[in-house]
Amino acid sequence: MAVAVVAAVALSSSVAHAISQQKAARILEAMDWYSEEYPPYNFAGEDGLPTGMAVEILMAAFKEIGVGVVAADIRIAPWNRSYKFIQKKPGTALFSMTYTPERQKIMHFVGPSVPVNVSIIAPKKNSVAARTPAELSELRIGVVRDDIGDQLIRKFAVSAEAIKRKNSIKQLLYLLGAGRIDAVAYATDVFNHAVKKSGGKASDYEEIVVLKNGQLGYAFHRDTDTNVLEFLQKAVDDLRAKGTIDEIIAKYHK
Repeated sequence: MAVAVVAAVALSSSVAHAISQQKAARILEAMDWYSEEYPPYNFAGEDGLPTGMAVEILMAAFKEIGVGVVAADIRIAPWNRSYKFIQKKPGTALFSMTYTPERQKIMHFVGPSVPVNVSIIAPKKNSVAARTPAELSELRIGVVRDDIGDQLIRKFAVSAEAIKRKNSIKQLLYLLGAGRIDAVAYATDVFNHAVKKSGGKASDYEEIVVLKNGQLGYAFHRDTDTNVLEFLQKAVDDLRAKGTIDEIIAKYHK
């Protein structure tokens, strides 16, 4: 699967490095690395350790530049909590994060790692035909608080009363099954994984509106030295050029 390259904020691998690779590696090791349950991109595996496409890509990039961080060093935490950390706590990294102009103004990015599709998804049996902001405002739409679905649907001019915020996709699936919401705004792949994990069938749902065809990356607190991130960006770029990223993505689409 080809991945379109999105320019990371303030990073350029063509600029002469102001610090050594060894020093950059030590700084990356000292950071607090956060992620969430967002399969197939990043999630806790059966052994409890973080895994997924984005985790494997990051571990491969770390190996390229000698960063001594392993999957066990990544903390899986609720998205809304980690999203606050990345904005307020220096020395913090969070992934996977969808690139948006608004986010690129308040944090640094390295990537992209993998593509992502964010949509409004509803049960097929409900035959939801809403398409315009006015029609969508008549629905009860669930979002994970501060997730990209939450942020995108606000820009779609859906009324605030129509949006029901929760802390996890698990909670949203419960509300959807109980008929307390009509649809969910979320990453399609992640939604499908969550449905399967709950014992349901992804084929029972449909995308009624595509909110964004985007890219995921690794986000960093705004104070992070971009000279450090240049090394990680180059490692990701090299992995893509060698085909390693496509190979990792393909493993999760079998």
